[in-house]
Order: sequence, then structure tokens, then C-alpha cells
Amino acid sequence: MGRTQTAVGQALRVVLILTGVGVAGYLAMLVLLSFALQEPYPFLHVSNKSGRPLLIERVDIVSPPGVVKRGTLVWRSEGTWPARANDTCEQDRLVARDLQGTVVAHRTGACQSDTWTITAEGLSAAPRYQREPVPPDHVEARLVLSSYGMEDPVVAWWRALPLILERSAAGGPAAGVTVHGPFLENEDLTMYLRGPDAATVLDFARTQVLRPSPGRVYAYVSAPGQRAPQTGMAEILEPTEAPSAPTR
Repeated sequence: MGRTQTAVGQALRVVLILTGVGVAGYLAMLVLLSFALQEPYPFLHVSNKSGRPLLIERVDIVSPPGVVKRGTLVWRSEGTWPARANDTCEQDRLVARDLQGTVVAHRTGACQSDTWTITAEGLSAAPRYQREPVPPDHVEARLVLSSYGMEDPVVAWWRALPLILERSAAGGPAAGVTVHGPFLENEDLTMYLRGPDAATVLDFARTQVLRPSPGRVYAYVSAPGQRAPQTGMAEILEPTEAPSAPTR
């Protein structure tokens, strides 16, 4: 009798183990099936190999007056464009523009899960920051954009950047500040400012360079006579209103 009970117990354990394995396999199949039935990735994948930030936008859309045209800023090597999940996506016409607004690439078709690779073929060399020595009585600040290119504030700031740079070049000498950029450095969109002290440089960044606001920006400020650090403690810049002009 004892041997019979032992054999029955072992048989039951084997059955339970096999049942558990079968249930686990069935559940795994359900999970895989659910992933297989999901909608494709709802974005056009953009592979940016141009070495420079690019603004992606549709050319077959006319925005109403007062409405900011939709766009995506791609500065990292990988980006996305929100694709439409319908048959008309094959007729969507996209362009990629540099900072000056020049079209460097174009594409017809912006369907989900497709890939658009943009190379540097036919383009001039991407700008690089020439890190010259900092004068002993000056500091250098490295600004790093931390937002994402699909956010409207980033796109609005990028569209305004040529005018911002003109404004900074005109107003910088009075404050003793120079502005350099934008540059693409190790997947970071950066700008450099130089001036007499950290307070002056950061105030100029807030009131001139970051207006309109692109979102959160990290500032790495050097000691006098030193180049801006690439890492370490950073100050988070939040744009402020520009100081009002003096009245007479």
C-alpha cells in the first residue's frame, strides 16, 4: 500500500508539472499573439546622418494665418515623424530644412513603420565649435537643449533662431557677450556663450537666446579663463522676459 501511494504521488507531481508547463506555454503564446496583432509603430522613423539638426515638415499643408506650422526638429541620429494611419500617407510630401531654411532632403510617403534616411551627401561640412582659449577675464557657458524635437516650443524656437542670432549679435557687444552655435555634439544640441562673468552670460541667455522658450536648457559654466565643462554640475535655465527698454 505504501509503495502504491508513493507511485501515485509521483505521478500526480509529474502531471502537475506538465500542466504548469502547458499553461505557461499557452500564456506565452497569447502574449506573443497580442503583440503580433498590435498596430504598427505609428511613426515614420527618421535616421539623420547629416551631422546637423534638421526641421522636418510637410510641404503639402498650408497653415491658416496665426497657426504655427507643424514640424519636428531632429538633431539626434534617430528621430520620428508622426505618421497618418491611412492610405493617403503614401502621398504625404516631407522636406528636411537646415537652420537657414534650405531644403537638404525631401520625401514622398510618410507611413508608419517606414524609415527615411537623410545623409550628408552633397552638403557642406557641418559646423563645429572652434574651442579657442578663453580670455582670463571671461567665462564660457555651454547650453544644452534637453527637450524633444516633437514639442511645439522647440520647433517655434528653432524657427525663430536665425532672428535670435541676429538680435544677439546686435545686442551682445553692449553686454560684452558673444553667442556661438548651434552645434551638434555627441547627440546634444548645444550653443556657447562667452562674457565677463557667469551672471551676465546666463542673464543674456535667458532674455535673448532662449526667447521664445525651447523648454528646459542646461548651462555648464566655466571658471574665468577656462573652457566650459562638458559634464558636471549644471544650472537649469528657465527663460524670463527681456528687460524693458528705458524710457525717456
